[in-house]
Amino acid sequence: MDQIKIGKFIAERRKKLNMTQKELAEKLGVTDRAVSKWETGRCMPDLSLLQPLSRNIKVGVNDLLSGELLSEKELRKKSEENLVTMAKMNYLNSFRHGFWGFYILGIALLIYCLVKDLESSGILALILAYNTAVFYSRCRSGIVNPGYGRCGRDFMEILITIFGAAGTAAGLFHERFLKV
Repeated sequence: MDQIKIGKFIAERRKKLNMTQKELAEKLGVTDRAVSKWETGRCMPDLSLLQPLSRNIKVGVNDLLSGELLSEKELRKKSEENLVTMAKMNYLNSFRHGFWGFYILGIALLIYCLVKDLESSGILALILAYNTAVFYSRCRSGIVNPGYGRCGRDFMEILITIFGAAGTAAGLFHERFLKV
C-alpha cells in the first residue's frame, strides 16, 4: 500500500463529490486535520474508519486501499495484497502498545539507580542497555524503517546509545586506570 497514492485518491474522490475536508471529517467523526494528514500521505485512516470512509467517497474498501478504481480482474489480486498488508499493520500496531511497558520499566530502573546511589558508570550502562534494547526491538518489529520519516528520533536514539557507550567506557577507564 502506498500512503501517498491512497491520500491523493481520497482527495480526488472527495473533490469529485464536492466535499470539503471539514464536511468529510464531520461525517466520519474526526478532525479536518486528520483528513488533511490522510490526503497528504502522512498517515493512514484508522482501520475502523476504512468502511465509513469508503462509503462516504463512494468506492469500495479495496479501491480505497489500492488508491485507484479497480477492474474486476485487478480486484481479486489487490484484495489479497490489501488483506496481507492490513494484517501486517495490525501486527505492528500491537507492538506499539508494548513500548509503554518498556518506557515505564526504564524509568523505574533509573529511579532505582538514583535512590540506591549507584556509581555513574552503572547508570550510564543501564541507560545504554535500555536504549539499545528499545531501539533494537523497534527495528525488529518494523516500526523503525530506515530511509523514511522519523529520522530525527532515530538519530537521537543512536546518539544516546553512542554517548551512553562512551560515558560507560570513560567511567570504567577512569575507575580502572586513574584511581588515585
